[in-house]
Parts: sequence; C-alpha cells; structure tokens
Amino acid sequence: MQNRLTVTGEKSRIEGEVKPEAFHRSERVSGKFVRSIELPMEVDDTAVQAEYKNGLLLVTLPKAAKAKPKQIMVNVA
Repeated sequence: MQNRLTVTGEKSRIEGEVKPEAFHRSERVSGKFVRSIELPMEVDDTAVQAEYKNGLLLVTLPKAAKAKPKQIMVNVA
C-alpha cells in the first residue's frame, strides 16, 4: 500500500437543470478523476472499508499494529 490512498472514479453528467443551491461545491461537471493522498502512517490494508452514501464517501483506514504506540510497564522501586 506504500502509505498512499488513491481514489478513482467517474462522475456522470446530470440530465436537466440543477440549481446552484442544490450542492455546496462541485469540482467538475463530469468525467473521470483520480486523487492520491499520502498517509501519515501505515494502515492495516486487510481492514480498510469504504462506504458511499448520500453523495459522501467515507473511508476507514485502521492503523497497522506496528504503527500503534506501544505501552511499556515501568516498575518503580
């Protein structure tokens, strides 16, 4: 995975008239797109989940076990 998330997709042209207040922001009207994001740490690529609902893409990237902080027991004498 190399600590990078890449999202690709294609946005179809919407038929009919769309009022400007129907959306907050739109990068482009239609066409293919690719976005790559450098991740700050390693993720567990076997547990990655993505959900697209109501125009929102939610991607869950859990940290890899070796990227999580380790707890060390300290004995005080």
